[in-house]
Amino acid sequence: MLKRGLRVIIVLLSLIPATAVLAQNRAAAPQPYTDSATIPDTAAYRRAREIVELVNGGDAEKVRAFIDGQFAAEFRDAMPMAEHLDMFERVHADSGELEVYGARSYTPPRPVTQAVLVLRSKLEESWRAVVVDVEEAEPHRVASLMFAQARPPSNLPKGERLSDAQIAEAMKGYVERLAAADGFSGTVLLARDGEVFFTAAVGIANRDFGAPVRLDTKFNLGSMNKMFTGVAAAQLAQAGKLSMEDAVGKYLGEDWLPREALDGVQVQHLLTHTSGLGSYFNETFDRSSRALYRGVEDYRPLTKGETLAFSAGTQWRYSNTGMLVAGAVIEKASGEDYFEYIRAYITGPAGMVNTDCYELDRVNPNLAVGYVKEKGPAGTEYRNNLFMHVMRGGPAGGGYSTVEDLLRFDRALRGGKLLSKEWLDRVWSAHPEVGSPRYGYGFGIEDGPAGRIVGHNGGFPGISAALAMYVDTGYTIAVLSNYGGAAEMVKNKAAELIAQGR
Repeated sequence: MLKRGLRVIIVLLSLIPATAVLAQNRAAAPQPYTDSATIPDTAAYRRAREIVELVNGGDAEKVRAFIDGQFAAEFRDAMPMAEHLDMFERVHADSGELEVYGARSYTPPRPVTQAVLVLRSKLEESWRAVVVDVEEAEPHRVASLMFAQARPPSNLPKGERLSDAQIAEAMKGYVERLAAADGFSGTVLLARDGEVFFTAAVGIANRDFGAPVRLDTKFNLGSMNKMFTGVAAAQLAQAGKLSMEDAVGKYLGEDWLPREALDGVQVQHLLTHTSGLGSYFNETFDRSSRALYRGVEDYRPLTKGETLAFSAGTQWRYSNTGMLVAGAVIEKASGEDYFEYIRAYITGPAGMVNTDCYELDRVNPNLAVGYVKEKGPAGTEYRNNLFMHVMRGGPAGGGYSTVEDLLRFDRALRGGKLLSKEWLDRVWSAHPEVGSPRYGYGFGIEDGPAGRIVGHNGGFPGISAALAMYVDTGYTIAVLSNYGGAAEMVKNKAAELIAQGR
């Protein structure tokens, strides 16, 4: 889970970041920015350079000395030293050597006590940033630190546009290099207009038995199940069985949420993360047996005491509780079990034969186990995530799928099998009128050099997943991994190649 104290965010809009906590901390909308190879000579930028050198050096004792001496006391003491050191170690392990590209400035400008260094990760071949805030008074100790993914620099020269065959060749080499460095384990699929032009399957699906990853290996989706929930709600609205403007209280009672939420939150707020609700992954969940939570109704004890952080429709904050409650609304409006509904009206019609919310204490062939890499006395050790995550996924995430099934989902959506064009446009559009400038009904939305992209990411320790559907140019990127954060960087590499020359 994300550590408190040392803040790590995903600055790049990428169809919802790897974990819910990261998404909650993301800025509501992108700011205009410019990049420069000239790095300002300020205390904040000097600190940022020192931090990059420490990450590249990988020397834990030097990092410890820096934290002890150069972190502001409040920031240093917000978490144990071991957790600070772990963060530096993980950035070093995941990124390889970080090359400083330049500085990034924003409009409106950031305080002079903040620095944003744009970096290139040699291992990931991706863009990163380190964002540092320092105290105003000398010796300008570090008051806040963020390691983040970043948009490609705005001043990069345009290369020649790549053909699909060239993209496939570049991706093959990239995935093989990343897998050889144990930076990626999983599957990748690229398609254009529904036709596959690149696939890869690398790594180990189950380390207990040495089972290799196959293209049809089922990986945990993390939050990507939110797309299914959004489509299901839109189907019911299309059929006249619910309205997006309906209050949640039309379907659920105070055994689910307090009266304030039942009366003030609409279905559309649940689907756009503008409800003001938070996450049911709370202390009660942490202390509970995962076996208690299998059906949607089982989660009611975790949500019924939630209060609203803001008035619905006025702000955007990623909310697992909102999507869970949307699943309960779907059950009431349809009269069907949520899981049966998804199988009957989404995965079934789409031909997604390897997609479901499997109960993990049953026999489920060809499921990948998620792994967290840790530093041990003899080198890298692997801890599985079986007791960290849910026993069974649901409306907010945790189901399983394959990259081939995700392409089938894409084809079914674009082909009109699941929704009318009118409703698909609503699902795939942002809703700023309710405080959601970059998120539709269960789908993240991004505009880039290759046009509009819709989809979702998913993440948790030992889980990363990404689906990006290019609405204008017809591309599809699907990546699934049993390493945390790994799918995101592979997706970003593919996106970078697709965008080249545009």
